[in-house]
Amino acid sequence: MTCGFEITVSNRQRTVSVDPERVREAGRKAAIYAGGPAGNLSIVLVGERAMRRLNREFAGMRGTTDVLAFDLSEGPESGAHDVAGEVVVNASLALAEATRRGVRPVDELLLYVVHGVLHLGGYRDGDAGEKRAMRAAERAVTARRAGGRAGGGK
Repeated sequence: MTCGFEITVSNRQRTVSVDPERVREAGRKAAIYAGGPAGNLSIVLVGERAMRRLNREFAGMRGTTDVLAFDLSEGPESGAHDVAGEVVVNASLALAEATRRGVRPVDELLLYVVHGVLHLGGYRDGDAGEKRAMRAAERAVTARRAGGRAGGGK
């Protein structure tokens, strides 16, 4: 794959119709924006029930969430900016949020993909400053301006 990325997409939901190639491209652009010259990404699209279970099992949280990002990089020796991991996206929540906001469900789902990959690249959204940086990165990637490195939030 270009830029040293291997990205697999597993669609385990039927809520939002999406071309896996669009998911792959959104993940690739987000990873490049976050500064990763290489990496292995797995992007999994799931429904509400699966996300509730994963959120409880891995984050220790009750209820649902939009995206979970699992960093699977091998540490500093793997490359300072490599992006590796698994991003799990809640398609059911994407549909609900898209309806609430008046946007296309596929666009909301792709935003969740970008958000999760940016987390793997070091972006956080815990405080106000981090949230602003995350939102700016999301806008840059989704506006298709992510051709170069931006130096991730690591």
